[in-house]
Amino acid sequence: MKDFHFEALLVASKPTTHSSNTTFTNKVMESLQSSEILSSSIRRMDVTKKETFMMKMKRLPAFALIAIVIGATLLISGSAYAAYQLLWQKPEVHVSTPTKSVSGRDEVDISFKQCGDSSLASRYELKKNATITADQVAGVVQARCELDAISTWSQKEFGNGKDSRFSRMPDTKEPYNSEYISASMATSIKSQDTSSITFAGLTKYNATDKTFSNATNVRYFADGKEVKASDITGKDPIVYITRYKERMTPAQDCNDMHCSISGAPLGEDLLAIVKLSLPLENYDQFAWQSLTERITCAGNPNDSCLTGFIGGIDLYNGSATMELGKSEMKSIQGTITQINGKSVVIKSSSGSLFTIVTPSDVITNYNTNRASQYNNQTVKIGSTLSVSYVETSDQHNKVLQSAMLISVYLQTEAVGKSDPLNAY
Repeated sequence: MKDFHFEALLVASKPTTHSSNTTFTNKVMESLQSSEILSSSIRRMDVTKKETFMMKMKRLPAFALIAIVIGATLLISGSAYAAYQLLWQKPEVHVSTPTKSVSGRDEVDISFKQCGDSSLASRYELKKNATITADQVAGVVQARCELDAISTWSQKEFGNGKDSRFSRMPDTKEPYNSEYISASMATSIKSQDTSSITFAGLTKYNATDKTFSNATNVRYFADGKEVKASDITGKDPIVYITRYKERMTPAQDCNDMHCSISGAPLGEDLLAIVKLSLPLENYDQFAWQSLTERITCAGNPNDSCLTGFIGGIDLYNGSATMELGKSEMKSIQGTITQINGKSVVIKSSSGSLFTIVTPSDVITNYNTNRASQYNNQTVKIGSTLSVSYVETSDQHNKVLQSAMLISVYLQTEAVGKSDPLNAY
């Protein structure tokens, strides 16, 4: 190349497959003229102030010009790549060494970033019948973060940025059409031809194969960027994004406070296939359901309470109500250390002891008359109780009288819906 003009060098450095974008190029050139890569050599040249920018460039030796062009090309390509790549951020998950929780289970602390719009808990413990071990928790939580990040991105990319299934009540009582964007569970491509795609059904979820017969305009994504269809094969774990359409019919008795709406399917369009970054077993729903979240108990900031994929059997429902501006609903959970007829003592996650007083001996009544209905799961020392009650914000009673109680539950756990019911 004999033409060492700056413009010619830039043009020559352009990849042959690159398409022109005049606006982008002009903006880049404007910013490059003030950047260090162009200014450092120019400031050292002995030129007059009347010389133009291109006159200064002509006075540079060839090796300096080449270095400038290479640097400018890297700046341009680097900026374009960064803007193109991050359709969704790669999740970051850090898991602590397991410790034993108050219930004797493996418990871990988790910190994370890039989980879409989801707010995951910072502490989890493994259920007794978990399908995973403690050293698999990090992969399972990272997989959940990735699924949530993809779901958030898909709503923005193909929808209106939010799940329309949970929008406000309709302004009309007449039937209307509705649609929403949905991401599937993790699966794989079973077969594919020029016009149709079949996704593998997973028998553990009682899911059958699903085929989309008109799949000619499907887009493909991996690692936060759009890719070619050939970049995703049947061996790759994927989720697929669809637009689901329904005909919605509001009930005739709809009002501003209540409205029952029934929906009839109108069809489902396949929009995109997204390759996942981890092995398929990390996205297993039963693996995720093997974890129980621990969050701060309402009104008891020093204690954590179980939530997420957790159940309960009601032992007592009280009549306590909150007074606006005077009291609030609080919660506490703990393992039973003493049972004394109408009262029971539980030990919370912080080691605090709470005494729960009910009007009658609800534990004996349940164990005698109702336990047989719940897989013979009785309440005993070591069982976990969950208690909701009413109290003013500045009070922190350790004896919860019956007049304060909203509910008392025996905590239960299960990984799958068909699993036997077990006390936590």
